[in-house]
Amino acid sequence: MEHSKIKKNILFFIATLLVTVMIIFSLLIGNVVNKTFSYILTSLVYWCVFCIPLSFYFLGGRKGIKNVYAKHSLPILTINKRILIILAFIPCVGTLFAVFIPKITVIPIQVFGIAFLYALINGTVEELFWRGVFVSTFPNNILRGYILPTLLFGLWHIALYILKDMKYQGGFARLIGGAVFMGFLWGFIVYKTKSIKVVTIAHIITNFFAFSGMIYDNWFI
Repeated sequence: MEHSKIKKNILFFIATLLVTVMIIFSLLIGNVVNKTFSYILTSLVYWCVFCIPLSFYFLGGRKGIKNVYAKHSLPILTINKRILIILAFIPCVGTLFAVFIPKITVIPIQVFGIAFLYALINGTVEELFWRGVFVSTFPNNILRGYILPTLLFGLWHIALYILKDMKYQGGFARLIGGAVFMGFLWGFIVYKTKSIKVVTIAHIITNFFAFSGMIYDNWFI
């Protein structure tokens, strides 16, 4: 019991450390390599040093990871589940019309391939850590399982914003504000359903639309 309590407290310390380290890393890496490699290296450190290892550790390996994708028998009406599923895809529609459609005729085909790969990795990894780990660790604590990790999720995006020479459509407000909005939306759905399956799909689609525009604007123009 004591070990479990310590492990839970460590989770928030490490998540806060993640945000802090990634912001510092972003400030430094931009002075060493160009913006393309800065973004890629920042993503790799974020995924491979923090999110993936931490997810395996706090979820207890493959069995725990498999469980966060499973359907759970919860006291939620079928109609409410359907509403939650529909809500999960709102950000997909937003990025489709705000970013993807306006640029679809000018974006080279290779950008879509890069964006899909990036979205597949990022959407999966982020939902696994920021929603899967926290809701599994604090399934009945709305503050620690939902609200606080959502705020930290939003703050982590500051590391992406401050990367040297990177441009984001809509600037700081859309990048950070959008991350917080999506974090609260998807976090609420996971907190209610105890599964990250639907929101992971929504996250990947949203990232694909958003990354297509971001990659084109920063790496191909």
